[in-house]
Order: sequence, then structure tokens, then C-alpha cells
Amino acid sequence: MTTAEMNSGDFLLDLRPKNTLPRLLASFTWLCVLPLFIIWTLVGTKWLWETLQQTPSCVPTATHLWFSIFWLALCYVWILIHGALGAVAWLLERRVRRAEVDLRQIEDADSISRWGQVSSLQTYRSLSANFRTGLSPSEITALPSFYCSAGLHEAGVGEDTECPICLHALKTGDTARELGVCGHMFHRSCIDLWLLRSADCPLCKRCVRGTC
Repeated sequence: MTTAEMNSGDFLLDLRPKNTLPRLLASFTWLCVLPLFIIWTLVGTKWLWETLQQTPSCVPTATHLWFSIFWLALCYVWILIHGALGAVAWLLERRVRRAEVDLRQIEDADSISRWGQVSSLQTYRSLSANFRTGLSPSEITALPSFYCSAGLHEAGVGEDTECPICLHALKTGDTARELGVCGHMFHRSCIDLWLLRSADCPLCKRCVRGTC
């Protein structure tokens, strides 16, 4: 995380910061500063209201009164802004958790060996803007797949056939998935991750559902 991101307040939106300083700052802001500031502002509002109702003579001049009101207004604006940031941070974290659940449902030994553990996201920035516009995990796993064996030619796969996503050849022992709508063939671990983000074939852009 860069200094510019911290200065812009972006670290408050990320509930999974890797670096120690942003993590401490975010925790201190949400767990200490914001609750104490809310309590302090409410107590100050109560004191000012009780003073105006019971002992208005304690307010020296109208300038002091309006300054106090203006300061309290600024405090409430600060609370509203950080409350909105907290709501956005919670929604982003919820989105990350939902994405991790989806990824775990399609993650297997093949995908881990090819791409690593993709179901553990470091930050909300790891999500693409259209992450939830693809197929659901149940729709993806329902698509037909097969193991590449010695009968590759019978399945329409030549020795030089390669996966258009990873650009590696489909070899004996690999798990492949063929999209019925267009007939394009991929490694299952490659196309599954794509379909989770997009319902279109990465080559011809035809909708895999057939009803898009």
C-alpha cells in the first residue's frame, strides 16, 4: 500500500491490509477513534442543549454559541463520512467473502497446481468489477468435462491442441472442458475461473448459457 493510498483514506476501505502500519491505523480508527468520537460528540451536544435550556447565561456571547454549533455540525459530518466509509468497507469485505466461497467451490488439485490457491483473496482490489456477472459455481460444475486420455483424437483433440487461456497443450491426464455452445475446448481449471467472472466464451464471446 502506497503513502498516497493511505493519505487518501483508502486504507479504511480495506479490512485486510497486509502491512502492519495500515492494519494498526484501520483497527485504531474503527475500534477506538470512531466510537470515542461519537460518544464525545453526543455528550457535547447534550451539554450544549442542557446549557441553553437551563443556564443560557453561561454562554458568554452569540459568537461562542454559533461557534459551538458549527463545531458540533462538523463533528457530525465527520461521523457521517466515516460511517459511510465503514458501510462501504463492510460491503466490500462481504463481497470478498462471497467470492472466496465461489472460488472454493470450483477449486481443486488441478487448479491449485496450475494457478495456486486462488480462493484466498488478499484485498477487495483482487476482485474484478464484473466478478458476479459470470456463471454460478453450480452452473460451472454442471458443464461437461472429461479427462484427456490416450483417445484424444476420438474426442477431437489433436496432439498440438492447446488451451487458449494458458496456452499450454492439452496433454494426457489433463482435465478439459468443452463449451457446448461453440465447441471451444480449455483446461477445466482455466475456463472455470473465467466463467466465474464472465458467462461468455473467451474466444468467440458467445454466451455459454445460450440465453444471454
